[in-house]
Amino acid sequence: MKLIVPNKMSEIKLADYQKFVRLEGDEEFLARKAVEIFCGLKMDVILQMKASSLTTVTSVLMNAFAERPALTQKFTIGKQTFGFLPSLEEITVGELNDVDQYISDWPKMHKAMAVLYRPIVATFGNRYEIEKYEGSDKYAEQMKEMPLDVTIGAMLFFWTLGKDLSIASLTSLAKEEEMNLTPLLNFLKNGDGFPSTISSQEVTP
Repeated sequence: MKLIVPNKMSEIKLADYQKFVRLEGDEEFLARKAVEIFCGLKMDVILQMKASSLTTVTSVLMNAFAERPALTQKFTIGKQTFGFLPSLEEITVGELNDVDQYISDWPKMHKAMAVLYRPIVATFGNRYEIEKYEGSDKYAEQMKEMPLDVTIGAMLFFWTLGKDLSIASLTSLAKEEEMNLTPLLNFLKNGDGFPSTISSQEVTP
């Protein structure tokens, strides 16, 4: 049996990452749950894997979570294209309040993304206009399907621009240590015994 393992953040959905960061347990438990959630493998099958195969799979995932992606201006879910706020300098009080409320809380991250990304309603060359904000709940469920690299890129961009604009409610968020972007590392025992690079997504359990 060939197991396809995500080796890039773009291959991981926000909803799956939210499931993982809620978990608590020892390293062995988290390693098994990571394979279950990110690779779609049932636990009874995971328990039959060779220990060396599980090590290889978690190493591939570790490399994926080491990324620091740039901002993605547009992305598509199904047939709907979403665009990032065209100008954070023009963010409204309501939008800012909602982002401030959600962006430091992984279980609510899809709501933060529903503020920062909304459907594109018009384009003008390289420019575009997004739908007027009507609250985070409108597209929050759809945002759970967005790629994790888009989520992380938007978070980092938002924090950085908040610093540049000297907006107090944004700069309070601009501390990467407040958000553990690589919880997978917690069960990898400092990388001992793991290969430094992984060139293939295919693993034979």
